[in-house]
Amino acid sequence: MGPICRAVEDTALVLDAIYGPDGKDRTVKAAAFNWNAELDWKKLRVGYLNDDFEKPFQQPEEPGKAKSQLSADEKKKRDEQRARREERRAQNEYDHKFERAAIEKLEAMGVKLEPVALPKFPYDAMVPLLDAEAAAAFDELTRTGRDKLLTEQGPDDWPTIFRVARFIPAVEYLQANRARTLAMEAVAKAFADFDVIVASTNSQQLVVTNLTGHPALILPNGFRGEDAPPARRNEKGKIEGNYGGPGTPVSLTFLGQLYGEARLLAFARAYQDATEFHVQHPKLS
Repeated sequence: MGPICRAVEDTALVLDAIYGPDGKDRTVKAAAFNWNAELDWKKLRVGYLNDDFEKPFQQPEEPGKAKSQLSADEKKKRDEQRARREERRAQNEYDHKFERAAIEKLEAMGVKLEPVALPKFPYDAMVPLLDAEAAAAFDELTRTGRDKLLTEQGPDDWPTIFRVARFIPAVEYLQANRARTLAMEAVAKAFADFDVIVASTNSQQLVVTNLTGHPALILPNGFRGEDAPPARRNEKGKIEGNYGGPGTPVSLTFLGQLYGEARLLAFARAYQDATEFHVQHPKLS
C-alpha cells in the first residue's frame, strides 16, 4: 500500500499518517520515518539503472513451437502477440526520449549519477507469489462469486488472476519463496551504496521491488506529443495496458533503500521542483 498524491510533500504527509504498527499486523516493524523538507539532497548517493536508460525496455519473446507445428488458431494468436509486441516496441522507443531527458536534467542539477545493475534472478518466475498474495487478500470476493461482478474478466484481469492463483502448486510456491529470499538479500546489498536509484517506470524493477519491498516513488515526467504512437484499444474503445498515446503523461521512478523513504522523498522533491511537471495538466479536447 502506498499514497497517491498531487506532490511529494503530500506523499510525505500521508506516509507519516499511515506508517508503523497498528496493533493488528504483526509483520510491520516500528521503523522511524523522519521526513525533513530541508534535507540537503545534494549529499545523497544516487545511482541509475544503466540498462533502463541505454535502450528501451523490451519484453523478451517467449520460446514456442516451430511455425510449421502450429495450428491455424495458434498461428493467429502468435501473429497477434507479435503485432502487440511490435506496437509496444514503438511505444517504448518513443517514451525512451523522456527517460534520457530525465538523466540529462538530473546531471544539469548537479547530481552525480553512478551506473548500477539489479542482481540477476528469475524474477518473472516469482510473480505467482504476488498473484497468490493478492488472491489471498481478495479470497472472500472469489469464494462468494462476487468476483463475477467486476467488469473486466479477461485472462490478464484481476478476477481471473485470483481464480488461477488457487491452483499454484504448494511445492513451487515454497521454492519461489526461497528464491525470493535470496533475491531480497541480493537487492538489499546492491542498494547499500545508494540512497536513491533512478529507474524507468515500466522496466524489470517494477517486478523486482514488488517482490523485495524496496520503496518506489513515481513522478510525472512530461506529456507525450501528438507524434506519439497510438494506444491500443479494445472493441469497446477502452485503452488497453498502461500506454495512453498522444497527450497522455509519462513518469519516472526513484527507488530507495528499505526504510529509506525520507531520503527518497527529499530527492524526488528536488526533481519535482526543478521540472514542475506536477503542476502541469494535459490538454483536454
